[in-house]
Amino acid sequence: MSDNNRVSACVFDFGGVMTMATMPEKVRAIVECLGVDWSVITDGYAKYRRQLDGNFISFDDMYDLIFADNDIELGEADKEELIEADISSFHPCNDETLALMRNLKERGYKIGILTNMPTAFVPSFKNYYKDFIALADAMVISGEEKMYKPQRRIYRLMTKRLNVEPGEICFFDDVEANCESARSCGWKAIRFTDVVQAMREFDELVARDQGSGVRG
Repeated sequence: MSDNNRVSACVFDFGGVMTMATMPEKVRAIVECLGVDWSVITDGYAKYRRQLDGNFISFDDMYDLIFADNDIELGEADKEELIEADISSFHPCNDETLALMRNLKERGYKIGILTNMPTAFVPSFKNYYKDFIALADAMVISGEEKMYKPQRRIYRLMTKRLNVEPGEICFFDDVEANCESARSCGWKAIRFTDVVQAMREFDELVARDQGSGVRG
């Protein structure tokens, strides 16, 4: 085991990091064609998405709940179209993040993927993000584990799978609440906005931890 104050593993979120998408934007056009305000979906996501991510409800359930909350009837064909659009909203890949992950792997860091994702999305994820997944030494998908960020137990599971100490992990996530929870588990975390910012903050972090220079 390496010095537990020095980063030896880098863990990446999916939405907003491996893809810059953070909402199912392809759903918007369908919703607007139905004459429904987009806030119905955004508010519904805020209410139900974590249950979906943990695989406690299905995509069908989530959209039924969202529309029922607003006294809107949703036909089966419309719902199927919404679900298909939802799943495909997270393409294309962020090639800059892929390049960053490759760079870190070449520099000797373990790579992890930690994502909130229902199992219904996993086949599409594994198909479109093969190059990212090939770099991973460990992966935790919320729906497969019945847990989700920012629950602390999902970070503990990721730590175990990487076989490192918590202080050796640097986490890249676009959601500050997820970063805060990671830090509470002993991880280092960088709120991701883009690759240039993330790489700059990472190199600064490593230089501070090592006391002289940057691991490379």
